[in-house]
Amino acid sequence: MDLFKSVKKLEPRLDYTWKRHKVILSNIANADTPNYRAKDLKFREEVERIPLKTTRPKHIKPSGGERFKVVEIKRHLVGNDRNNVSIEEEMAKLTQNRIAYEVYMKMATGSIEKLNNVIRGGRR
Repeated sequence: MDLFKSVKKLEPRLDYTWKRHKVILSNIANADTPNYRAKDLKFREEVERIPLKTTRPKHIKPSGGERFKVVEIKRHLVGNDRNNVSIEEEMAKLTQNRIAYEVYMKMATGSIEKLNNVIRGGRR
């Protein structure tokens, strides 16, 4: 019996929102950098659903080590400096990501509080 099953289910989501926060902040920090391309973080399974064609038997297969992959965002918004970062979009993603992180943390702490309550025998 795994007491922390519900918390372990949230772990990938918490990791994802934490790492995505860093990627979004990097985009915002590089908003004025010439030739910078905006990036985002995706779950590896989502990225690997794209069918890749292997034409030779010795082609390298993707490894399953990391759960997430940083991908370049294809945006047509490009300024004179060839930068495609939209501050407004990045700030909206940052807010959305922060809210998601807070929800996942509340769910994890709620599960842990329930376990603490059971351990204490329902007494406060």
